[in-house]
Amino acid sequence: MNKFIKSVLGVSALALMTPAVFYMPFVICDALKNYEDNCEYLMILGSVILGDDTPSSQLNERMAKAVEYLKSHTVTKAVCCGGCFRKEQKVSEAEVIKRFLLKNGIDEKRILIEDKSKTTYENFEFALKIIESDNKKSADETVIGFLTSDYHIFRSGLTAKQFGIKNVCKISAKSQNEIFKRYAREYFVSYDLLYRLLIKHCIR
Repeated sequence: MNKFIKSVLGVSALALMTPAVFYMPFVICDALKNYEDNCEYLMILGSVILGDDTPSSQLNERMAKAVEYLKSHTVTKAVCCGGCFRKEQKVSEAEVIKRFLLKNGIDEKRILIEDKSKTTYENFEFALKIIESDNKKSADETVIGFLTSDYHIFRSGLTAKQFGIKNVCKISAKSQNEIFKRYAREYFVSYDLLYRLLIKHCIR
């Protein structure tokens, strides 16, 4: 391999790495904060289901935080988010979250279901329509929050802004294990988010 090809590959690799390298400090900074905002509707973002219907550790963390939050914010409605799309999965992420909330004393009248989404982007896309239908108001007139793992807060916040939620409320569930794996995933999925932001900017 001659020097020119090596140089081209080196520059290409640097160009690919740079956006995520600048992105990650914001991810880490947001993860270190303890978000506990007040909202009318709380989107509980789903996570991995193991086998038929067993929640992963990160989903358990989110659900436990959701129960804690909803018990101290008694007028807030929950929107359980996440579809049924992984191999062997029999129950949607949203349904698993709903069952957990009910088991822990949250009134079913306070629970809405969004069970079609496969990504964070779709969580917001589908949940906002459900909230607007339930509240009979636009998203701009409603105080909307989301609950997710600490490492996922920054990306979710940017996604919320893509949908025009200017002052989105945030509630973070602290991660207890697999920290490196979770941040590594954020590094790689950042490219999809940056691509969406770039496309949206170009369209404008």
